[in-house]
Amino acid sequence: MKTRHMAILSVLLTLLSGCKPKQPPKVPDLHFPVAVLFSNSSTVPYKDADDLGIMHVNLLVMTDQHPTLIDSNFDIYTMEHLRSTHGGLWLMAHPSGNTEVEFTLLRAQKSGLEAARAAMRAQLDKQTWRGDLDKQRAALAAQTTLNGMIEILRSNEAADGK
Repeated sequence: MKTRHMAILSVLLTLLSGCKPKQPPKVPDLHFPVAVLFSNSSTVPYKDADDLGIMHVNLLVMTDQHPTLIDSNFDIYTMEHLRSTHGGLWLMAHPSGNTEVEFTLLRAQKSGLEAARAAMRAQLDKQTWRGDLDKQRAALAAQTTLNGMIEILRSNEAADGK
């Protein structure tokens, strides 16, 4: 009986205090452009919410971890439950196409410029084929904008024909 009274009291206190459970962030909460870091070393910029809602099929089927999303304010999120709005048969029929996607954003434990730089550095370090990683790491360390960081990672991919 005491447990029931305590539960009721807890609910009443929550209601009286006006506390609402914290809602997960939504795409409109993001500051665009954003960068999505996939486990296979791909870094993809998305210019707005509509752009973020469409991804290449390979990005979905070839990733083995939840991607990391970094917005222009250096807020960092995990993209959980990333999936196509189409079924598996459609994905098999369009292996080199784009698909509309859905996902749930979860706020990362750390955000900010240094956390974003560390995530981008980890992504850069996956590019083991590069001969100029030290130079690119230094360039990344000097960057203070998301677009600048994306450019460094993407230029590495482009320089090697990716």
